[in-house]
Amino acid sequence: MRKAILVDDERFARKGLVGLIPWEQCGFEIVCEAEDGEEALSLIEQHKPDLVITDIRMPVVDGLELIQTVQERLGKSVKFIIISGYGDFKYAQQAVRFGVQDYLLKPIDEVELMETLQRISTMLDQTPNWPIEGHSILQASLFEQLITGNADEKALTEAGQFLSLPGDKPLRYISLEVNDLPDGFDEERRSQLMEQLKADIEPVLKRLIPEQVPVIYARNRWEIGMLVRSGPNSAWAAELGNEIAEASSKRLDETGVPRVYVGAEAARLCQVKQSYATAMDLYRYKYTLDGKLMIQNDETNAIPLQFKELDPSLYTELLVCLEEQDINGVIKLVDAMFSTFQEKRIAWESMSSAIARCVHRATHVIQTMQGDESMLASLKPIMQWHQEPRTLQGVKRLLIAFLTECMAYIVSLRSTTMKGDIGKIRSYIEANYASNISLKSISKHFYMNSVYLGQLFKKTYGVYFNDFLLQIRIQEAKRQLRQTDKKIYEVAASVGFGNPDYFVSQFEKVEGKTPTEYKNAMLAKT
Repeated sequence: MRKAILVDDERFARKGLVGLIPWEQCGFEIVCEAEDGEEALSLIEQHKPDLVITDIRMPVVDGLELIQTVQERLGKSVKFIIISGYGDFKYAQQAVRFGVQDYLLKPIDEVELMETLQRISTMLDQTPNWPIEGHSILQASLFEQLITGNADEKALTEAGQFLSLPGDKPLRYISLEVNDLPDGFDEERRSQLMEQLKADIEPVLKRLIPEQVPVIYARNRWEIGMLVRSGPNSAWAAELGNEIAEASSKRLDETGVPRVYVGAEAARLCQVKQSYATAMDLYRYKYTLDGKLMIQNDETNAIPLQFKELDPSLYTELLVCLEEQDINGVIKLVDAMFSTFQEKRIAWESMSSAIARCVHRATHVIQTMQGDESMLASLKPIMQWHQEPRTLQGVKRLLIAFLTECMAYIVSLRSTTMKGDIGKIRSYIEANYASNISLKSISKHFYMNSVYLGQLFKKTYGVYFNDFLLQIRIQEAKRQLRQTDKKIYEVAASVGFGNPDYFVSQFEKVEGKTPTEYKNAMLAKT
């Protein structure tokens, strides 16, 4: 009888599971129970069980930490089943990485758990004769062990039998990457799309490799991996890759863009890691070979990538266009930049550096204008452009969207700044109206173009600068005529008129009477 340990921080859940399953009938005996991962670790080292059934979220040490620690200390001889109340994709993905045998959701289905126990018992007897259907978590676990090179002899045997992969014949790893998915593409839609793509790829593999049961696995949110028996030559592999790309393109249509990477041939099942590594290396060439739906290992051998900086003048020109609101100039420069990336075979690292410099220069302008770059909705996508798969054109669209939003924000900041400046200019006029000031002298004082200042003043206050200055001077002159016994020439000088006669003419123009007439009218009322 094989030994099993139950781990769950809920005592009633453990006791319920003990009573629910006919453990002996399934080939197992519950030797002990634990309420957290730390206690379980001690019991596992003591009893050396064949199987551990554990919850995923527990105090002290959670289920995934427990599995990782056990594998580090005891290897993969202990099998694991995760039982959880959380159907979280990321937990299932981590479980796959750790080689977990199954991931079951609470409430536990008795039949499902019994089938899993019987399957694991059979596996432990080294007679894995179960069908591939219905055991996706085990398929994924074996798949990961193969491509990462972590499969021991037992796992290789299981993979060969369970995945119908020959141990002594050449194989290839093929990767399908989904690029340029639109914003707002949530996890549920992603998951549905990946399942649809798998369904589209399967008939292609069955037709071109009729002797093999298709081995297809969605490794993450945007990659589907395939292990296939290799054909007679690289031309055959290219045909297979192109047909996978074509089938994927029909499914994606305008939703996204597929890229297929065909790894080098691995001589045996135990060498699949090498094929996987070459397929992953092809990702580095996706921008140089932008436009090709399928990239094969053979065609990149003569394409050395370049680690080069772009001409610094490009960034200077880009900033000038940005500040001058020249959208056509911005697009032209970005087009030139991305053409250089492709034509000069610029490596991903250098391309990333160039994009970062563009973003840094643009945000620096915004910061200089007292703006807040975090207000830009397009900043995060361009800063994190490499965190989701994108084609060269997809990245370019992100950069143009960012620079376009920057231009709009700069216009807004400039408008706000000018409004602030025009307020300061009005205050300056009101404080210095008695001095010999003019539109030209004020524009120099505030480092502004005098024509633009005049237009901005009229737009803001609805009156021309000279008329505004005259109104302030006349209003002050009237106050002095009412409240003081100053002579007319003294009042004129105190409000900024060097010529008394000119003061009289301007006063009469505004008030319809001379300063003397205005003062006499005030005296007549006393």
